[in-house]
Amino acid sequence: MTATALRFPATAGRIRLPGIAQVALFMFLWMLPFHSFVIAVMFGFLGMGAGFVRMVAAWKEAAIVLLLFWALIRSLSGRGGDTPINATDGLLTGLIGLAVISMIVADPLFHAGIPAGAQLYGFRDAVFFMLLYYVGRSIPEIAESEIVMKHAYFIALVISIIGIVERIFVTPEMLVVLGVSSYINDFLGLSAYTQNNAWGLPANYWTDIGGVPVRRAGSVFLHSQGFALPFLFLMPAASAWALNRKSRHGFLVSVGYVLIWGGLLVSITRATTVICVMQVVLFYLMMRRPEWALGSIVTLLSVVAVTVLIVPGLLHFAWETLSWQTGSGTTHLRDWGEGALAFFEQPWGHGLGTTDAAPLRFLRQPLTADNMYLSYGVQLGVLGLLAFVGMLGTILVKSWRSVWIAPTDNERRFFAVIALATFGIFLNGITSVVFSSNVFAYVYFLCAGAAMSAAQLLRPAHGASG
Repeated sequence: MTATALRFPATAGRIRLPGIAQVALFMFLWMLPFHSFVIAVMFGFLGMGAGFVRMVAAWKEAAIVLLLFWALIRSLSGRGGDTPINATDGLLTGLIGLAVISMIVADPLFHAGIPAGAQLYGFRDAVFFMLLYYVGRSIPEIAESEIVMKHAYFIALVISIIGIVERIFVTPEMLVVLGVSSYINDFLGLSAYTQNNAWGLPANYWTDIGGVPVRRAGSVFLHSQGFALPFLFLMPAASAWALNRKSRHGFLVSVGYVLIWGGLLVSITRATTVICVMQVVLFYLMMRRPEWALGSIVTLLSVVAVTVLIVPGLLHFAWETLSWQTGSGTTHLRDWGEGALAFFEQPWGHGLGTTDAAPLRFLRQPLTADNMYLSYGVQLGVLGLLAFVGMLGTILVKSWRSVWIAPTDNERRFFAVIALATFGIFLNGITSVVFSSNVFAYVYFLCAGAAMSAAQLLRPAHGASG
């Protein structure tokens, strides 16, 4: 996992993105990570009214609508790239259409009895953010620029430093004073997640290592899982930028890269950390640097060996994790069992707002949680699950193939980031609802849309050169 600079062919020309696209990337990479913290301070610390704060919190959804309108105008004016409809477009549109139909027919036709508010939250949490894919489709220039990778590195560094500082200096009492407890329990209505501690903080702020409760960092995301999930995109993007810097920047970038890994580690999220390691190893292989991939594995094993010797109970903790004996493992198995029963009981779907956090806001028990596939399958049935998996599968295949035929360094690295992030979704989705992270969901779908357009634009040029 060294950050020593790798040598790549020079990139042809500096690409300038449309102004609106730069604003969108700035909002989602620099403003969205601080969203939860700012809302918590406004509501819990400053005591602002819930109605006003909810209006402020809706800026991200309003941004999607405005960007979609801009993308439509851009495409109609012929500036969005001339790319035909592809399989990913069809599958994603089908998934969103199925979600709309579910909202319309779930209650009157199937008597689901889902509160309207829960359905709206379910729609927002399941598919609304995917509209950014269409925005990305109109901005294929993103794939030719290193702006995403560069800013991903720096925001990952900032939130990691905050996470490390928080873990050392910030106490649970200080989090309560800042308004985190009030935000989670009163604003979001998720008291079901805070019942295991006296501070009213999310349960995943702690994990048990060797019989000792160990506090995990949440950084500006206010809980550890929310802190870790964005790294499924940020880590491969930061790696793609940091490992390609010129030698004169090598030391400072290397220090920052180590801090980024430090931030991920203090979140103590086992699955996400392992997946990020796999992403970096695969990145080296995709960039035809197998010796660096082997070096990363050796470095990782060395770090693990030293950590096991230093941290009491860590080896036992690892064994409990692998054998599903931890509290989170037991919870996962219970939620998966309930979700599987709900899925097979009604394979056409129970409707939006019946899984994960949405029903808890309305004092209803979710049918399943902690599994991305069951979340979509239980809500939208077999068709929704197939459309969802197919959509991600086509993004993975197209971006992976494009890595090998892209003509410039920036495009190769960008396609690698999208492929690796999608790979991370498939794996991490087994134990979490990956798109519960707004930072990850928004940035991923915006960039995935750009990658699909750029991939289509590559093919004619590649064929002509052959």
